[in-house]
Amino acid sequence: MRSMTGYGEGAAHSSETELHIQVKTLNHRFFQLQIICAEDMPWEIEKEIEKTVRRRIHRGKVVITVQMIDSQTESARVEPDLQKAYAYHQSLEKLAQSLGLSGEVNLSHVLGMPGVLREKQRAWEKNGPLLLQALKQALSHVSRSRKTEGDKHKNEIVGHLQQIQSAAQYIEQAFPVCQQKYRDKIQEEFDKLGSCEELGLSANQVNPKLALMVTKGDVTEEIVRFKSHLAQFKQTIRERGAIGKKLGFLLQELQRETNTIGAKSLSSEISSRVVEMKDNIEKIREQAYNIE
Repeated sequence: MRSMTGYGEGAAHSSETELHIQVKTLNHRFFQLQIICAEDMPWEIEKEIEKTVRRRIHRGKVVITVQMIDSQTESARVEPDLQKAYAYHQSLEKLAQSLGLSGEVNLSHVLGMPGVLREKQRAWEKNGPLLLQALKQALSHVSRSRKTEGDKHKNEIVGHLQQIQSAAQYIEQAFPVCQQKYRDKIQEEFDKLGSCEELGLSANQVNPKLALMVTKGDVTEEIVRFKSHLAQFKQTIRERGAIGKKLGFLLQELQRETNTIGAKSLSSEISSRVVEMKDNIEKIREQAYNIE
């Protein structure tokens, strides 16, 4: 079991570049990737990053921050665009002549024009493999942190499951007794009213009504389905991979059966256990929300 929240860092360097990567993962219903980089990253590199991340992470928001530092000084990455500078110089001189302005066009005039000095484009054919090396390192740290966090969630969930199972076992054992008491009480009330003949009813009319009132409190089917969903839930938390959505579905089914059992409750003790089950199901839901 893995949490959707995690953090990791990775680094790699060459003779020209130092590269640092931070990977942060957050809760999200689906897989979402965001890459933050001050450099213009080629589309091919972005797709390779996504492919690498998807091998490790199947669900959640992944934020990757890429920082690249030159081993040389930053100024070494700035170069003039000579063609653009020459074109600006020619255009400025032509403009001065057309307007009849005196004075010469100097370097400060040209430097004031946009794009004369530009930042060298990185050689991504060299930096691409370096980036993936740092990324894999960061993802390994993320996987460990997600696993550690997931184990904490699992321990919490197991504790709540034990309380749910204990309450369900009590209800399963208590319901037949409560149902018999309920049946006896109904029969007693019928007896107080008098015989069927005195009420002007036949036994064939009374017995089906009595049977319907008794069976309204029967939760045998709900208990069977509840135990089945609970067994599936326990099996699922032992599985590998992305299980968060499946856990959410099973919790909905457990909640549905619990509501039905509560609606058919025949005693305050059973109602109290139903409330306890609902409370623990909700606490598990809070934990499952963070599971991949």
